[in-house]
Amino acid sequence: MNIIANEIASEETLLFLTVGDEKGAGLFLLTRRPAAVEALGPRVAEVLEGKGAGKKGCFQGKATKMNQRAEAQALLQDYIGTQSAKE
Repeated sequence: MNIIANEIASEETLLFLTVGDEKGAGLFLLTRRPAAVEALGPRVAEVLEGKGAGKKGCFQGKATKMNQRAEAQALLQDYIGTQSAKE
């Protein structure tokens, strides 16, 4: 996933990638905007009922409930909307 992230995203883009079984376990990566990654990484792991760790603007982990990806995406969109409103 890191290779894909390095190829397609700019530093201004918050990137959320997942792989795995739609209704089971998988992996996730949240990267690019360090402040957002630091704030959201643990929360995304919690929503996906997984665990992970982050450093240098990148948070990755394992998830047991990939079927909750839509909830994680909603969390990210809410955060971005809130940040955009502040600017």
